[in-house]
Amino acid sequence: MTYRIIFLITLLMTLAACAAVPMNGDVTIGDSDLGSVKMSATRNPTVKSHATYSIVSELPDGAVYKGKIQSNLKSVTMFSNDGKSMKCNFKVNDLVKGFESGGTGSCTTSEGQNLNVKF
Repeated sequence: MTYRIIFLITLLMTLAACAAVPMNGDVTIGDSDLGSVKMSATRNPTVKSHATYSIVSELPDGAVYKGKIQSNLKSVTMFSNDGKSMKCNFKVNDLVKGFESGGTGSCTTSEGQNLNVKF
């Protein structure tokens, strides 16, 4: 019985650690506001000293960019299925706690679109 309780607690903690951190912001090009971005960072299960996150971003035009970043790094280049790229720089409030601690980010696509997000 005790093992089942420990197993369930461990399972629930693992699931909570893998919850996506939403990032809210807008996409612009020049002075034009193109709309809201759907972006999130999901912690990947790892035994490394720094957490690894999968970042997914969907722009208003439907383009989806994906990439991976470690919590101790500040930038990542993500790619879409059709070969476009997006370079993002993040400022995480607490590097030990990772994206869950909140922060800001700014990104630029290979097509010149700019994103500013808060999480």
